[in-house]
Amino acid sequence: MTVIKKVSVIGSLVIIIAVGGYGIFEWITKEVINAATLFYVFLGIGFLFQSITWGEVDGKHESKKDELEKHITLVSSKISYYLLILLMIIVLAISERVTAMNDIRNIPLVIVIGLAWITMPITEFVVSKKYR
Repeated sequence: MTVIKKVSVIGSLVIIIAVGGYGIFEWITKEVINAATLFYVFLGIGFLFQSITWGEVDGKHESKKDELEKHITLVSSKISYYLLILLMIIVLAISERVTAMNDIRNIPLVIVIGLAWITMPITEFVVSKKYR
């Protein structure tokens, strides 16, 4: 393991443990879950997996990746896109506690799910026009 990878992994773990510990402390003492705490824990987890996969927090630049690494990025991007949409729908169903679409009151989340659904097809269309 390179020095950069070790520092990246350790730094990510420190962020996760420090911010996560603070969040758990606030949750136990004040019974409050802070959005900023959740955001920074997720950020730390993202940095951790980025560091483990590519060896540094910023990841590997696309021009420095070989064919296998580019394939890994492409496949994981498509899988994560659909997984994110599924998770957003699950969050919507759980937060609204409804099954009928007409009973949903969280319209901004429905709009975000709709925008997420159309983002990849529109992006693929625009990029395909560039290469055709």
